[in-house]
Amino acid sequence: MNETEARIAAHICGDGWLTTHLEKNALHIVHGKRYYQNRIRYEMGYCNTRKELLKEFEIDMLNKFGLLPRRVEFEVRFRSKQVFERIVSLGGGNSRSWSIGKEIFASNKKIKKEWLRAFFDDECTFDQYSKRIKIKSINLNGLKQTKRLLTHLGISSNITGPNIDKTFYFIIPRKNVPKFYNKIGLKHKIKNERIKQYLKNDENFRKKSAF
Repeated sequence: MNETEARIAAHICGDGWLTTHLEKNALHIVHGKRYYQNRIRYEMGYCNTRKELLKEFEIDMLNKFGLLPRRVEFEVRFRSKQVFERIVSLGGGNSRSWSIGKEIFASNKKIKKEWLRAFFDDECTFDQYSKRIKIKSINLNGLKQTKRLLTHLGISSNITGPNIDKTFYFIIPRKNVPKFYNKIGLKHKIKNERIKQYLKNDENFRKKSAF
């Protein structure tokens, strides 16, 4: 378990996906002999319009698993049953089923921070009116785990809902935004800049250089 795997798993939970499909009459080559047989394809992918995040995911998959992507505009796709199963073991899943794997909870703070940073890069917004960091999700259990992981780093948060569309809001209150920024931060340039500008103009934050 390392920081790279944590980022990959978090991005799959955020703007990524895992899928399987049956490929009929797929070509197999064994000991130089060619034959055709049905097989299950295991595919994972990530989609993001931010080049810095898309590139990070691509590099992480190459460095950790040696996989090169198939690129489709703002999307990268990979095939590997072994990697697919590894990501599932770390909690990767769809919008309703993603979770945070036990290995991540048992890991050191650096790994926890990387999971949170990558997930918030994909899923969070910074409300410039209320000055809160928010995530909207249908996955209540996943949000509860996210809350626990943040608590391990000394950052408190709230969950509200359900909303009329059966989703929930995950909220980091205004008073805890400086802690999040200092301890975790974001790679997403636009989101990070909005928080940075708010903190730059916030008198209370300027008086405290560390948390």
